[in-house]
Amino acid sequence: MFNCNDLSLLNFTYYFKLSLGIIMTIIPVLVLELIFIKVIRLKEKKKKIDTKFIVKQLKTVFYTIVFFFLAYALNMAITSPNNKCNMYAKKDIIKEYKSSLKEVNDSDMTENSKVEYMEKVLITAYENYEKDDLNNKVKEKTTNNEKAKVVQINNKSDFLKENSDKTLNTVYVKNGVFYYQGYVSGNYNTYYGTHCPSNPLKEGYNNPYGYNNYFYNRLTKFIEDAGKNGYKITMSEQGCRSYQTQVYYYKTMTPGRAAPPGWSFHGLGIASDLEFYGGNGYPCPYGRTDNSCPSMGWAHRNAYKYGLVFPLLNASYKEDWHVEPVNKQSY
Repeated sequence: MFNCNDLSLLNFTYYFKLSLGIIMTIIPVLVLELIFIKVIRLKEKKKKIDTKFIVKQLKTVFYTIVFFFLAYALNMAITSPNNKCNMYAKKDIIKEYKSSLKEVNDSDMTENSKVEYMEKVLITAYENYEKDDLNNKVKEKTTNNEKAKVVQINNKSDFLKENSDKTLNTVYVKNGVFYYQGYVSGNYNTYYGTHCPSNPLKEGYNNPYGYNNYFYNRLTKFIEDAGKNGYKITMSEQGCRSYQTQVYYYKTMTPGRAAPPGWSFHGLGIASDLEFYGGNGYPCPYGRTDNSCPSMGWAHRNAYKYGLVFPLLNASYKEDWHVEPVNKQSY
């Protein structure tokens, strides 16, 4: 299937869409302004607006309308759900693709391997684009009711008022917000997973897994309260996923399932994959729902009370087990 796995096609699609947007918005406005200016000047010179002038301006308006609808038709065609280029032709995705392409071209991979690898980059970069968009919606639009609930919980629960300048794995927490170092393509020092602790308990962590201390506190209370309500949930013992481990996942898992190396919040110790158990004591099988797996249903309904969110519930590749802090911001 044609998926726009080419830098020139991605750039062309991006700028073509941008050009169509200009044609449909700015040009009609400019044309109307020019006509208005011409009319004002004629009045200032006390010249009569004759039929010839009106016909000329009407022709200009007609051609503008024709160009508008042509641009609109092209825009509808290019933004079709079947057009993969439209999905991938986004500034952040192109930037990541360009960076990865340079690394691939400098490698000794075969041509087929290069094509396959770059297809994975496109798919995963798009998944992360969707994920970031979803995170923003969660942070900005969680719904007024949920925001109000979070505020109420914050006012009553000290564990959501974290406030510390101490940096663990490039993450620090102020007023309940988790601040993490922004990813910079080409700068390995900013890649998530490159600062995982080798001995967490000796490096200032309150857990042996490498989770951020405050995220671990939230997870622990969350899981303990689930138990008090009769639900068994466990967290992954992979508290901080190394860059090398992410490389392995990225290369071996189905395209789109694992974030590109350096992009995963697991590498910062502020994400966890939870395991949900049924009443029989065994993990709920895949294909489960909140109803068929009550422990998972409880988790999804109550996560906000603990400053947690499941951001991939509505992603193309649904992950009902992946949990993160609700408030995160790069610096």
